[in-house]
Order: sequence, then structure tokens, then C-alpha cells
Amino acid sequence: MATNFESNFFTLLEFLDANSRLEVTAVCTRKTVEAQEMIYAQGDAANAVYIVSSGVVEVLTHSPDGLLTRSVGVMSRGDFFGDLAVLTGQPRLGSVRALEPSELLRIEKLAFIQLLEKVPKMGAYFARNLAKRLHKTSTEAHLKVYEIELTGNLRQFDLLTIFQAITGMGRTGELHINNSANELIGSYFFREGRAEQARFVHLEGIEAVWEGFLQSATDGTFTFRSTEQPSATSAEQHHVGLESTDLLMQGCTRRDAYHALDEEMRQMQGRLNRLTETLAWTDPETLPLAERIWELIAKKPQPLASMWRRVNYSSLTFLNVVTMLIVTRQAEWVTGPAADNLSSTTQALPKP
Repeated sequence: MATNFESNFFTLLEFLDANSRLEVTAVCTRKTVEAQEMIYAQGDAANAVYIVSSGVVEVLTHSPDGLLTRSVGVMSRGDFFGDLAVLTGQPRLGSVRALEPSELLRIEKLAFIQLLEKVPKMGAYFARNLAKRLHKTSTEAHLKVYEIELTGNLRQFDLLTIFQAITGMGRTGELHINNSANELIGSYFFREGRAEQARFVHLEGIEAVWEGFLQSATDGTFTFRSTEQPSATSAEQHHVGLESTDLLMQGCTRRDAYHALDEEMRQMQGRLNRLTETLAWTDPETLPLAERIWELIAKKPQPLASMWRRVNYSSLTFLNVVTMLIVTRQAEWVTGPAADNLSSTTQALPKP
């Protein structure tokens, strides 16, 4: 689910030479699945490896009696699944279903094994990721047996992966996120694997979850400790309120959307300046945020970064509203030296 060579299949393709890329794409067939459609079931024979091209899929495990089902993770574009059973020749260890209409790439078992031999980079890629998954599984099993605290480096495990582990184990406790200076920047309280309360930098509630998913893959550490109560209580309106599967699925989608934004915009460089006298906005869900931004830039242009610190919305939601203000020509985004030269007072503005 991360967008790097280590774990994203499509980024891997970019690193291959032309001949190797042709070898890979020649054996891929496309498969379209509808929401809630089962791709394969636990216990099925393993006859192919799959890569998510678009959409989101969920991995499930079932108890031996079939009465209990647990979600153990979600996957989006660039993620792959089914390789372990193909390589070991064992039945599928879990089921996979689509959470929304999705498109998959399918590589038949024999073709996959031959590719690993023909394309060394691909073999190394799958070997590294298999090792990571086995390490993660061993760690989770150890934690489950001994109920010890979970700690690690954010360079190795992003927040979405950590959420999946806590959710899958059904743990109750609090997750702390520290930056490289060992300062606490986030805390998330879980009850039986479901996130109840969240804080990240200046944000609370669901917006703190979204921001953590966007920003936590950086220098820093995480620690999860079992506890029955959060270290600080949030107001009711800031409780997370989403089921774990929905939370993880939306987290994948939002992270992809965030990384599709312009790099300079994501860094929140420059200032926002009004171009019209009144705000015209039609989306009721984001209207409160649009009105707040409009209020902040009423008297003079404002830096994006400082404005974001004054609202309880994730940077993706904030930047989407800023982008819409720019697209509709109600405001302008000014970067570089021009941003410093903007007048400190607003000029007479034309009506929209």
C-alpha cells in the first residue's frame, strides 16, 4: 500500500528494463470484480497471484468452524496477494473480497514461478515483501500470546499497517506516535480493535485518523500499550465513529488521493489570496471549512500552513477546498517571492 519500490508493484515495473517489463505484462490478464464479490475463499487451491490495479480489497480469515470471521487487512492499487500459497503449494490461508468495484491483474501460477526465475528484480521484490509479511505475522503472534507492548519505527510500518495489526488482533489500548525528536504528536485509543478516540498534531477525531494515515510514514516511532482507558478524553463530537473496515478502506483511498496532489501544494507552501468579495459554495459537507478559510483570508493573504493549523480538518480535505477556491477563481495561490510581496491589505475585490 505504500507508494515505493519496496512494496508497490507498479513502481517496480518502472524499475525494470523494457524486455523484463514486457515479460511481466505479457502474462498479466485483467479481472474486473464488483463490490462484495469474492475473489477466492479460504481453503481454495492456489492457482494465481493477483495485483490490485484499482479499487480496494479486503483479506478475511475464518475460524475452523466457520462461525467467526475477522478482517486482517485491506489493499489498494499496487498491492498484491495470493503469492504465499502459490509458492508453498498450500491451500489459501484466507479469503479475499472486493470492498468496491475493482480491477485486478492476474498471473497464473506457472507463469508467476517462471517470472521469478526470468526477472531477477521481480524475484527479489517478492522475496523481500514475503519476508516482511512473515516478520509482521510472527511479531503479531508473539504480541497476542504474551500481550506485551507493540513498538517500532515508522519507516518500517506506516500507521495504516499498524491500525490493521491492532484491528486484526482485537486489542484494547492506546497507540502513541512520536516524531524524530521523541515528541508525542499523535495518540489513538482502541477498544477491542476499533478506534474510538484520536489525536494527531492539532487535530481530533476522524480527521486525526486521516492525517495520521497521510503523514506518519516518516522518521519517528510508535508504541502501543494495553490500557482500558485513554490518557485523555475527547468530546463526544470528536469520537471516531467508523467501523474498522470502513476506516481502513477510506484510509487507503484518501492516501492515494493525497499523494496525487502537487508536491508544492502538499508542503503547503505559499499564500492564499481572495479574488472575489463573496464566497460561492455548493457542497454542504465542506461548507464550514470553506467559510472558515474565507474568513481567515478576509483581511489579507494567509500562508496555507498557518491556516491549516487553525482548522480541525485533515490536510487532504483542507487542500481540496483550497484547490476548489482556486479552480473557481475565487482565490489565488501564490508561491515563491511573489507570496512575500502580496499586499498586507486586501484590494477592492470584484464581485463573482
